[in-house]
Amino acid sequence: MPTPMNSMLLGSPNNQSRRLREALSGFGAFFAAGRREADPLPTLRDLAADWLNAERLEIMVPAGTSVLRTDDPGMIFGPVLIGRRTIGRIEARRGRPFDEDDRALLGALGQIIGAVLEHSAQQSQLDQHYHESQANADTLDRLLGFGRLVVSAAADSQHLALALVTQVPEMVTGERASLLLIPDDAPDTPVLALSNGTFASAERAREVRDSGLAGLVFSSRVPVIIDETETDRRWLALRAREHDAPTRCAMAVPLVWGDRLLGALTVTTTQTHLFGTPQLNLLELVACHISLAIHAASADSCLARMSDTLSCAIRDLETALAEARAGDASALDRMQNLIGQLAADQRVMRDVAGLSV
Repeated sequence: MPTPMNSMLLGSPNNQSRRLREALSGFGAFFAAGRREADPLPTLRDLAADWLNAERLEIMVPAGTSVLRTDDPGMIFGPVLIGRRTIGRIEARRGRPFDEDDRALLGALGQIIGAVLEHSAQQSQLDQHYHESQANADTLDRLLGFGRLVVSAAADSQHLALALVTQVPEMVTGERASLLLIPDDAPDTPVLALSNGTFASAERAREVRDSGLAGLVFSSRVPVIIDETETDRRWLALRAREHDAPTRCAMAVPLVWGDRLLGALTVTTTQTHLFGTPQLNLLELVACHISLAIHAASADSCLARMSDTLSCAIRDLETALAEARAGDASALDRMQNLIGQLAADQRVMRDVAGLSV
């Protein structure tokens, strides 16, 4: 029986050369897919099917590495290789039987697809490193701007807290933030500064201090991340929301200066599972800056008050001394009281400065 014409054409040298030229001309498309697409496998599958004139082709990565055999002439298998390492498998089917040329092309395809996938993975890693370096550079820029704000902000601790908390959400990829501040001179009157540029009501501030996430962090001194607020009992379910979008994820860190607790910093978002260790670490770094600023502002305010008190005490002592010299015995009692008040003020100043008595 004479050899069929289509079999003669497929096995002829001219046909082999034509298929080789077609394969080489389409070689760049494989690497273009690896550079252009985050997941190049669908495009690689279509290109490989064209190479083999396959009606159905699958690229399985990872896949079993054992050698597969089949008696079906319309089915062919081949490994996907990176060097000598098998990382997957190519499986092709068609109605017309595969021949030796197809098997040779399949071997080349396995090497090409492996090289493309390796290049794509390395490119993804390079892109990730680039984005991380950009994010780190952006974080440093924001921290620098935040530091400038800290050293140039108002001396009043409450308005300083309000100025600083407005900068926090953008720095840690959050949407809203609040700063719970416990004043030294009025611990039972907490202040809650919000990132929208306002102060919360006194009732809300006490509620957050007593029952909210900020209060939990304040009492435990331990940073906390809540991935899903709707299923976490630690989150305060406020009776009246101040925002249309509900909070779904939150994190909070304490504000600490030495042994003193100054307050707590909270950041929230409407997305779940958004915050992780990098964001929490950055929030702690921001909290360190805020703690320093709040402490400095409190110390400045205390020094200003002590200066006024000392000036008044000096005047009162001079008056009492003159009266005592004039024979007024009660002036000595007033001088004793003034000395006691000065001693109490000295203890307050030492506490603010963090010095032992």
